[in-house]
Amino acid sequence: MNILVTDTSTQALTVALKTESFFETRTAEGRGIQHSERLMPIVLELCADAGISTKDIDLLGCTRGPGSFTGLRIGMAAFKGMAYALDKPLVSVSTLETIARCVPYYEGAIVSVIDAKKQRWYLGAFESTADGFKRIMPDTDGTEADLVEVLKDYDKVLVTGPDAKAFAEPLKALFSDKTIVVDTISYKAISTALLSEVQTKYEMDGADDIGQGPVYLRKSDAEVALEERLKEKANG
Repeated sequence: MNILVTDTSTQALTVALKTESFFETRTAEGRGIQHSERLMPIVLELCADAGISTKDIDLLGCTRGPGSFTGLRIGMAAFKGMAYALDKPLVSVSTLETIARCVPYYEGAIVSVIDAKKQRWYLGAFESTADGFKRIMPDTDGTEADLVEVLKDYDKVLVTGPDAKAFAEPLKALFSDKTIVVDTISYKAISTALLSEVQTKYEMDGADDIGQGPVYLRKSDAEVALEERLKEKANG
């Protein structure tokens, strides 16, 4: 099966292609808006290097959030367009769960984190054991304080994701009695986990519903500004 995936949830645009004889990841750093300029050229480069055309892709996959508002919209819109044009299935998965699944086994809790700006973080908490992988907290827009109840029964915590190092400092201050380990992981590791997640989800549940869109845990700055203007107008 030829599978093409992308993660546009952070400042790093990641695209990966896997075929029977080819696997490669390409990453481009930059602001979310730049993803729109780089995404399709990278897709075409990967297909050329693999010796296939976009028509040969069997399955498309992407992260659906949380993450950058602009980045997520760009990634999902582009891959929805490809899925429609090529008549191929599209599967989207949680960004934070994909990051956590880069850790195959850890004797403790796994916290995946993305900087949400404004002194807040997109957080997900999971447990990966020899018996399986499970979520122990829903994806959250919050701070380290939101993890107090979630992590109270764990002596060891692994913090992972592109912004793990920055988040680990306040977490260590809050949980001085716990062992806090940091694993920033590579974008290649994220794309490998994303490929696996997309294929597994497709085999279990099929393609996304046509109405599936990005998952946002907060309102965008534009939405907040509009609400403020409407409120001011209503108040005279």
